[in-house]
Amino acid sequence: MSVYIFAGGGTGGHLYPGLAVAQELVNREPDATIVFACSSRDIDRQILSPLSYVVAPQPIQPLPSSLGKLWPFVTTYLRSRSMAKRLIADLRPAAVLGLGGFAAGPVMVQAARASVRRAFLNPDAVPGKANQMLARHAEVIFTQFESTAEAFASRHRDKVRCVGCPIRPAFAAAFGDEASTAAARDEAIRTFHLHPSRRTLLVFGGSLSSESISAALGQLADDLAPLADRWQVLHISHLPAAKDIETRLRAAGMHTTTLPYCDRMELAYGAADVVLSRGGAGTVAEIATAGRASVIMPYPHHKDQQQKRNAAALEHASAAVIVSDTKTPTTNAASLREHLLPILRDETTLLQMQQAATHAGKPNAAQTVAKWMLGENLHSL
Repeated sequence: MSVYIFAGGGTGGHLYPGLAVAQELVNREPDATIVFACSSRDIDRQILSPLSYVVAPQPIQPLPSSLGKLWPFVTTYLRSRSMAKRLIADLRPAAVLGLGGFAAGPVMVQAARASVRRAFLNPDAVPGKANQMLARHAEVIFTQFESTAEAFASRHRDKVRCVGCPIRPAFAAAFGDEASTAAARDEAIRTFHLHPSRRTLLVFGGSLSSESISAALGQLADDLAPLADRWQVLHISHLPAAKDIETRLRAAGMHTTTLPYCDRMELAYGAADVVLSRGGAGTVAEIATAGRASVIMPYPHHKDQQQKRNAAALEHASAAVIVSDTKTPTTNAASLREHLLPILRDETTLLQMQQAATHAGKPNAAQTVAKWMLGENLHSL
């Protein structure tokens, strides 16, 4: 029985691609033991606790932005390093896959010291600081975009393999052909209590939700009213204001379902015709696999604007429109009136964007990464 360690977490964007690879591993090696050495954040527990994998939360914290918080980081890093050393020594994993972010570091470093096969995922267009630092410890770096290789130091670029962003097998299966796509939509309509004859606008802000996107949606209630006989809203947000936004939309005549969390995102996309969301790497990959038109409002606080760069591939393919998040609800709503509402009103534009999105997808990334972890040579994949 082989053991595989997945190191990282802190956001759904880090965990979900790893879960996709883990499921592919289990499909191919049913008696494999999967261990997630994740962060101690609540989102990790929420995502991983319902699953059957071994979960080993690390105490490590993100690298602080001020010297005053440096000591807590150092102490938690040292504790996580000791934990990682014990994990590697006790479990003797066949391979380690880093999922990105601060929680990937200790296990990746210890795997390198123990000469364990190791790689990491970098599905964002621009690698973060943690992945930049971990590049020297990796044997392989899996990316979603060809352009990402140039963001790594030249000595590490020969490690990069552009395979796409791993998405869960259930998600890929839901959009494998017309019959499965239709079945996913039918199940979604029943699950989310939607009208089968109406198109659906799916709105969400990622695993951490987005106040900006939700607030802008609330501002659009009166604008959506004339479309209420043809469109409905599926809004995924755990923010306190979400129910108030639902009330405003319903008062405008728009049928709306609000969920605090959705663990069946393949069904959410199955119901959707247009997606309004952030531009996380996994989200961009899922939009393409599902073949959905999208309006993407990237997270505005990344210095490198990585979500905007992630979404650029879809925009260049004419499958998405990128709208800047000004952090002001009225201004964001004005931008959505300009860019989102015309898509909802124009069937031809909608269908063209959906077709363009389908051609932009790379649905086999999880299989490729899983095969590498099982020991297959990359050149044969």
